[in-house]
Order: sequence, then structure tokens, then C-alpha cells
Amino acid sequence: MPYYSPYAPYLILPVLLAGLYFLLENRLAKPWMRWAWWAMSVVILLAVGWYASHDQYWYDFFKGYYHSGRKIFRNTDVLYDESCYGYVNFPLLAYLFVPFANLPKEIAGPLFFLIGYVSILPLAYWLVKSANLKGWPRWIFLSLLAVNGPLDYSVWLGNVTHIITLSVLILIWWFKQGRECLTGILLGINGLLKIPLILPAGYFFIRRRWRVVGGGLLVFGLVLGLSLWLVPFSLNSIWLERCILSFAGHPIAAYNNQSAIGFLAREFMPGNLGWDPLNPTVQFTWVSNITLLLIYAPVLVILFLGGKSSQNPAMFILEFFIVLVCSLLTSPISWTHYFMLLLIPAAFCMADEKLRPNKLWINVLLGFSLVLLTTPIKLTLALFEQTGQPLFLSPHFAGGLLLYLYLLITWIKAWRLSRPRASMVRFRDE
Repeated sequence: MPYYSPYAPYLILPVLLAGLYFLLENRLAKPWMRWAWWAMSVVILLAVGWYASHDQYWYDFFKGYYHSGRKIFRNTDVLYDESCYGYVNFPLLAYLFVPFANLPKEIAGPLFFLIGYVSILPLAYWLVKSANLKGWPRWIFLSLLAVNGPLDYSVWLGNVTHIITLSVLILIWWFKQGRECLTGILLGINGLLKIPLILPAGYFFIRRRWRVVGGGLLVFGLVLGLSLWLVPFSLNSIWLERCILSFAGHPIAAYNNQSAIGFLAREFMPGNLGWDPLNPTVQFTWVSNITLLLIYAPVLVILFLGGKSSQNPAMFILEFFIVLVCSLLTSPISWTHYFMLLLIPAAFCMADEKLRPNKLWINVLLGFSLVLLTTPIKLTLALFEQTGQPLFLSPHFAGGLLLYLYLLITWIKAWRLSRPRASMVRFRDE
């Protein structure tokens, strides 16, 4: 696997164990048999993961999470550097990493890696279970997860995006089970950890799902109160200035920024592929504003037209996915590993026969999208180095855009079928 990280071969194992469980599920008839299977799987992953952890990189963990856990008590003056490299989250979150920071790097790194590595097992399980994938779509999506480039990138960096993806699956499951307050709490936590998940959380407010909104506001209020109590106001101000406001209106053209802003910055301001904020040109500003408007417009139409149809649980979740994809595409920064989240809406649409389009070209559109979203990041860099074309640095943005179109087409079909007039026509034809 030349274009993947050294961890990629090991990432197949948890997905394989989840797949074997589904093959043997009928034979594991008794609860103790199933618990024994999962316990054995976890033990195997811990052993294999510990062996794999000897090849350490984990830039985001060491320069971000581990660094923050050490500095939040010892020297807050260096928690954030001038360019906000390394740790970028709000100061209060650093307290979560204090237990790791009190350990030697040689232990803290592998321990954090093991937590993320083992989480891929329930991630694979819940991707199938939450979407209710059956038959050949189940094995396609498990295969896509096993070779997923953004997943490999997240593990290689020592990031938490693959854990966040698992939590998104869980909150969708909770929502379907009617546990809306828990859904809001988990959604609020995810929004604080990954900023592009804030906009999807706002969808529940627009649709007046107040228990979900209340759960999210509870998290926000708790974090705000603790931040004012435990963290000096000056440190919160430094974070806001260096890590949020300094990037406002200044695009980042780095190869791993897969948002529309990153894509356009690479195309209209070539030669600037670093992580420093750029001063936008007039041409870039015009094109980016028009592009964002075109991406946002369908969401605004859906929010206006889909009020009654969203009462259908399947339509509600579909609209949530549309907002999620829109948020990833339009966020100023959407790192490559964020795009592993998009396996979730694709899996749900393929599993639900009512949402699955019956036209070949639409399914081909989804196929191209999944191929692009699965691309390993080292392959994109190799293609760019060989051709010099910045377009090859944006496969995940292109895949996300195609998935966005697929979801919009799916919504239009479902919305037409949900209209009362369409129902009357079908009744008369029968």
C-alpha cells in the first residue's frame, strides 16, 4: 500500500473483525457468545495495535493534544503560538489531555493510538448497524472503510476524527430511538471539537427539535461557564484572536484543506500551498462568494420547502446529511480527514430503498463520489508532483461535491413523493 501510511495494513483488521461478526451473527445465538466475540476482538486489536504503535508519528497528538495537556497547567503563555500551529482548540479542552501529558511520550502516544485504533471496530459495526446496510452494500461500505484514505490520514496524524465519526453514528442512532436530549448533548460536544459540525447542529434548531437543541445548549453553557471559571480571560482572548479571527477572510491553500475555499485558493492563488493565511485577490473573492452562494442556495430551498416532509424520520435525517455535507464544503477549513464523515450519508442512502435512486447515472455519480472520497492523501500529492496541476490536490472536495449533488437529487425525488398532490395522483392511478 505505497500511498498509505505505515498504519494502513493494520486498519483492515478491525473492519475485518466487524465483517466476520456479521457473517457469524446467526451462529452467535446467545448473548454471552456475542460478548465473547467482541471481547476477543478487542484483545486482538490491543495486541496488534501495541505492535503497530512502535512506528510513531502522530503530529496532531504530540504537537496539539499532548502539548496542550502539559502547558495548560505549567505555562499557558506558550499554549498557542503566533500562527496557531499545533493546538488549535479552545483552552478548556486541554484539561482532557492532562492525563496523557503526565505520562512519558513513549507511553502516552501508543495509549492514545490504541484508543483510536480500537474505536474503528465499533465504527465499522455501527456504520452497518445504524444505516441498516444489508446484502452487497454492506460489504462495499466495509471495504471502503478499510481502505479509506481520510481514515488512514486521521490515524497517522493522531487525530480524533475517526472517533468523532463513531460518535456521529451513535447520535443518529439515538435520534432514531427518540433519545433527542442525548442526541443534542453528543452533537454539541462534536460541534465544539470540530467546527464544521456546528452548522448541522443548527439544523435541529430550524426544525424546532427543542430537546436536541436543549441538549446542545446544555453543553455550550457548561463549557462557557467552566471556561470563564477555570481559564483566564486573557487566554480565551488569545485563542479567539490567533486561532479564529486571524483566519477570517484569509484563505488557507494547504493541500489538506478540502473545502471550497481551499480548492479555490489553490486554483486562483497558485504557489501558496502552506498553512499560513493568505491575503485574497479580488478575483478569488468574487469567485469564492459566488461559489459559496451556489452551494448554500439548495440548503435554503430545502429548509423552506421541506418543513412538512421533514416530519418523516428518513427525510429528516437526509436533510441533516445535506446540511452536513454543505458545511464541510463551505467551511473555511475542512481538513482531509473530516471527509471520512461522508461515508455515513452515502451508507444511509444506499440502505434505504425509499431514498435510493433507481436511475443508473445517479448511482454512477455516487460511485465516483465514493472513489474520490476514499483517495489516500499521498496519492494526491504524487499526482500533483508529477503533473503540477493543483486540481489533483482536491479529490475529497470533488467527491464531497458529487455526494452533495447525489443527496440533492435524492431529496428532490423523496420530496416529490411526499407531496399530498403526488399521493393523490398515485391513488387515482391505482
